[in-house]
Amino acid sequence: MIQANCRAQFTADDFSFVVRVLAKSPRDAVSLVSLLSDEAERDAILDHDLIYNSVVDQTGCLQVSAAFYFYILTRRVLRRASLDERALTDYVAAVLLAFSHISQLRAPGEPNPTSRSFTYLSDLMTQASQCPPEQAFLLRVHTANYALFLSGMFAERVHSHVQRRGAPGLSFYDAVGQSTYLSMADHPQARRTELQAIFKLLGGEFRRVRLALNNLADTLLHLHETPSILIRST
Repeated sequence: MIQANCRAQFTADDFSFVVRVLAKSPRDAVSLVSLLSDEAERDAILDHDLIYNSVVDQTGCLQVSAAFYFYILTRRVLRRASLDERALTDYVAAVLLAFSHISQLRAPGEPNPTSRSFTYLSDLMTQASQCPPEQAFLLRVHTANYALFLSGMFAERVHSHVQRRGAPGLSFYDAVGQSTYLSMADHPQARRTELQAIFKLLGGEFRRVRLALNNLADTLLHLHETPSILIRST
């Protein structure tokens, strides 16, 4: 179950990176103590242009966690889309982080996963309709997250499947993601996990969030090119 907790996954290396970057500008220098002790100040610092530019412009090995990397980039594209809620950034970045692992591409609880498992939303939707309520909730949330990830980060793949195979287009992913998030927002499990507000927001703004991720994939991640930035694995 993905939570809106990307910032909670930041490492000591991430905060050291922030201190080093801001130390280059005496006006913006910050101590590690103040960065760690004041949550509001820390959040404001994470929005600083110097931090974003250092992540984007860095060549070679970028010594930050994947959680930090996805949060900084996601935060920027969502703010450009006038989606300024930090909890939304936390959740969307956590979705990208989770789906960066191949194991997340399978349905929850599926035995013996393969890289080809549950490629199609229709498979997930059919399986969810046949599951007990608690498992169905997890599958439907996974379906909405998968729709967001695939249509947001791999829109070109969706387009190519439409042209070659007559597969559903981005409007289908928008409709599935929107309706699924909205329906899951009213589920008791969403309230217990404090995801009700996030799901309602994602349901209402799915297309805007998806377009922001399209921009992220097109302008920053260059998924179809050889990457010039490596994130150090810790």
